[in-house]
Amino acid sequence: MRRINFFLIPVLAIVLASCATNSSKSISVNLAPVPYAIEVESDIAKRLSVEDLGSDLSNVFSMQAKQAGAISQVRINYKADDGSIHGFAVVYFFAKADFDKTLNPNEPPLYGSKVLEKSGMVLAIAGPQDSIFEPTTQDGKNISALYVLVYDPKSFKSS
Repeated sequence: MRRINFFLIPVLAIVLASCATNSSKSISVNLAPVPYAIEVESDIAKRLSVEDLGSDLSNVFSMQAKQAGAISQVRINYKADDGSIHGFAVVYFFAKADFDKTLNPNEPPLYGSKVLEKSGMVLAIAGPQDSIFEPTTQDGKNISALYVLVYDPKSFKSS
């Protein structure tokens, strides 16, 4: 019995150490005026900013979304290692009936893919079509992780 315990102690120590070094704290990034927050690893969260598009009268596409019934819309921006800022995704919040009216089965969705539907409301994401960065760079890895999160309904919490 002592041999097994003696063997298990170093194995458990290695497993626990690897968990501690690979874990990353999640932070809620508020998407106001969209009434949700997204849970993102802290290393990625510090690179994000949220821009309200609903009141931008100079943005024709945002005005069209508003006319189509978008209650609120924000752009998630990503700040790269070199300091440049890149639009990553647009988050739309619609009443389900209004969102459904924008859908055409013969065309890609104008206002993103429905990620969450709750109480007659829809949260939709229009994200990047291609990788913004080389996948092997830290920015590429961050964007890949973020891409998975924005299309996972479990990443969003009501705010």
